[in-house]
Amino acid sequence: MSPRNNKTHILRFLASWCSCCAAMFFLSVSCASAQGSSSKEPIVVNGDRVEYLQDKKEVIGTGNISITYHDIVLTCDKVVVNLETHDAEAVGNVKITQKDAYFTGDRIIYNFESRRGSVTNGYLNARPFYGRAEDLAKVADKDEYSMNNGYVTTCDYDKPHYRIQAQQVTLYLDEKIVAKNVLFLVGDFPIAWLPYYVQPLGKERKTHITVIPGQSKDWGYYALTAYRYYINDDSKGDALLDYRSKKGLAVGVNHYLNNKDIGKGAFKFYYTEENNNLAFDKSGEQLRRYRYQYRHRWDMKDLDTSAIVEFNYLSDPDVIKDYFYNEYEELGSHPDNYISVVTAKRDYTTQLLFRKRFNKFYDVVERLPEYKIDILNYKIMNTNFYYTANASGVYLNHAYPATVPPQKDVSTIRFDAYNEISYAARFFKAVSVRPYAGVRTTYYSRNKWGDTNLTRVAFSEGVDASMKLYKVYDVESNFMGLDIHKLRHVITPSAKYYHTHQPTISPDNLNQFDNIDAIDTANGIKLALENRLQTKRGEADNMKSVDLATLIVSTDYMFRLKQDSLALKSNKFDGIDFRLELIPYSWLYSVATAHVNTKKYLIDQMAVDIVAHQDEKWSVAAGLRYEDTESLHSTLVTMDIRYKINDKWSLRAYERFDLFSKKLEEMQYTISRDLHCWIAELTYSIGNNLTTQGLYFVMKLKAFPDYPIGLQQTYSKPSFGQAGREQ
Repeated sequence: MSPRNNKTHILRFLASWCSCCAAMFFLSVSCASAQGSSSKEPIVVNGDRVEYLQDKKEVIGTGNISITYHDIVLTCDKVVVNLETHDAEAVGNVKITQKDAYFTGDRIIYNFESRRGSVTNGYLNARPFYGRAEDLAKVADKDEYSMNNGYVTTCDYDKPHYRIQAQQVTLYLDEKIVAKNVLFLVGDFPIAWLPYYVQPLGKERKTHITVIPGQSKDWGYYALTAYRYYINDDSKGDALLDYRSKKGLAVGVNHYLNNKDIGKGAFKFYYTEENNNLAFDKSGEQLRRYRYQYRHRWDMKDLDTSAIVEFNYLSDPDVIKDYFYNEYEELGSHPDNYISVVTAKRDYTTQLLFRKRFNKFYDVVERLPEYKIDILNYKIMNTNFYYTANASGVYLNHAYPATVPPQKDVSTIRFDAYNEISYAARFFKAVSVRPYAGVRTTYYSRNKWGDTNLTRVAFSEGVDASMKLYKVYDVESNFMGLDIHKLRHVITPSAKYYHTHQPTISPDNLNQFDNIDAIDTANGIKLALENRLQTKRGEADNMKSVDLATLIVSTDYMFRLKQDSLALKSNKFDGIDFRLELIPYSWLYSVATAHVNTKKYLIDQMAVDIVAHQDEKWSVAAGLRYEDTESLHSTLVTMDIRYKINDKWSLRAYERFDLFSKKLEEMQYTISRDLHCWIAELTYSIGNNLTTQGLYFVMKLKAFPDYPIGLQQTYSKPSFGQAGREQ
């Protein structure tokens, strides 16, 4: 090619480039002018070819179109944008991306201002959810998507392993899925149909249908079933239908309420007529067993007040133990009945409490009612003096269980008030001292012997003192991978001396309802010593202090009060408590507590937990619970091991063993298989002191492992033996 021709081509290229720049400049000015009377942000369209129609206030772009508006990015082959309404119509390889979600389709109509849009033959990617539909729409600026004649799944394959196909699906991210005319498909094989389906995605994640089969010594062969029903976000629950070969049929319902105006509540009902021969009473009738329970909490934030109601009515004292063993282990078999209204202000707290017995086989101290007020550390003017007080008024009735011969209930009216003055002082920036003095005055309408209108007075005084000392050691070491950058040793010794004078009425002359009635002379000191070892870890510009080890030793030392006192005729320690926490690495943690009985020079209570893990590869949790007291002799050892063999398979083993009785109380062995979007688990379990066993199969969504579908016993990890259907 000749130099003349080269020069000609260069001039033509420069001319074209200048023309494009001028056109883009003119378009930008025109768009800005068109928006001059509006507060809306201009929309800039980039593409191979962009035209601006002045009379229609429209921009038409074709070829590699890209539009960025706030956090929204739209790409397509062709687009028409109205600069006044911010409406856009895009066709050809259309994709709209916002935050971590995007949808694509053949044709999209979208409004950049309202963030509403609809897609023809659309695909949604809002991890962990994926979906396709003939018509797909995004509703306003919320994480809400509506699909007609489509499906939703958590499988990211083009041909998903499973899907929820429905005539209409509405997806509220992090809230719920609502579907109508629903067909569940595994591959292309339909496995279930429902006219209406709601799956919550929040904290309360439960499958709709669960079945727990098994066998136990007391129940025989059994099958426990639950159907999760959903009325709306404020009202949902479980319908229960259970069968036990040695007990018969049982029905129940667990209904949950959640309303922003009146709080949260739960109603539980369970009923069975035991039909085995051992269950017949003397009249020859079948034994009817039941439980009613209602719990409700209402937090009135505008009033700084919380109201709690709990009602329990049982057929007999063992019904919870026999049918809800996990609840019995965790909460005991003595449910309460009360109404409590607590108001917490900045300077004081009040409580109104009603407690009433409804189950005559329980021993209950009724409060009909009780009103309390607490004033905590109220600063007196601009001084270091503080005022603390609490007062209560209550009608107390000790209702004894039905016995032969019956024991008569005892009652009294009691008004109690405690007033205390303290002084907060600090010396040398390290020593804190708080002396205090108080007096408690209590009125009783009746004492233990029937005397009326009595007043008891008890004076007390004491002092709290603590000191904080530390030293920093210039140590830099990575010995055994500890990653130590200086060591800081903090020592905090503390002592609290307390003395209560002899009350004007001895506790031996009072009916004992609670610890207020048990107040007696006391003279002692509580000693504690805390040692903390710290280092710094992290990046050079962001080093943070972390605890490596913490040891706390504490005890109560009682002084002799009287020379001839039989109860306190010599000085004595009231046991020694130890607590040790070790965190040498981010992957290893250990905590141990122990109580030493100084009379026997033996440890009577001890607990040790050790937890180690390596990301998702493996984890080991071991625990020891030891108690040797007058009421309990037990030594429980627990072990929970998890190991991931590879990307597909993992194993888990859990055991609980009582060293004292030499019995294995519970075992669970699980094998898991990763099925891309699902996790399949097969568990063999023996529990309830080896009286119950079962083989359980569970399917869990990887995106939501708290969703179980299938035959299972427990939805969560056992916590040292706490397993079973959630009640």
